[in-house]
Amino acid sequence: MNEESNNDSKNSLSLKRFLKDKEPKKPEFIVAIIVNIIFLYVVNNLVSWNISFITASFNDVLWIFNISIVANILANIIYLVYFSDWLRSIIQVVLNILGFLVVYYLYVVFPFVFGSSWITYGLKFALIVAMIALVIAIFVEALKFILKYIIKVEAK
Repeated sequence: MNEESNNDSKNSLSLKRFLKDKEPKKPEFIVAIIVNIIFLYVVNNLVSWNISFITASFNDVLWIFNISIVANILANIIYLVYFSDWLRSIIQVVLNILGFLVVYYLYVVFPFVFGSSWITYGLKFALIVAMIALVIAIFVEALKFILKYIIKVEAK
């Protein structure tokens, strides 16, 4: 019986660790906004900078990059004004979905040309891994939201 209660407490502790979120700090949101604004500028100017391995078809994925980056900027502005764990959890699911779409469209359009097929295959493989990771992140964040705010499992 003692071993069973010990396992229950270990499982409870693991679940609490899984559900616990990092404490937010306002300067992190400000830095994220600034970095995303810079990233928005860079992404929108890549084709005009004539970078050798980026093709004109990059413009075909620019729309989803812009949506995703602007959504990240808006999310961090919202966090500056009002932060709650439940809202962060919902927003994170949406941002992860947008991130998945960015990676998916990069994979489908693949606006890159490299001299080496190894680099091309390596980048395509990395994009597939990123899509898998983002799908997992979407499900993990959704599960945390369900456990914490619908089923109401304590994270403390």
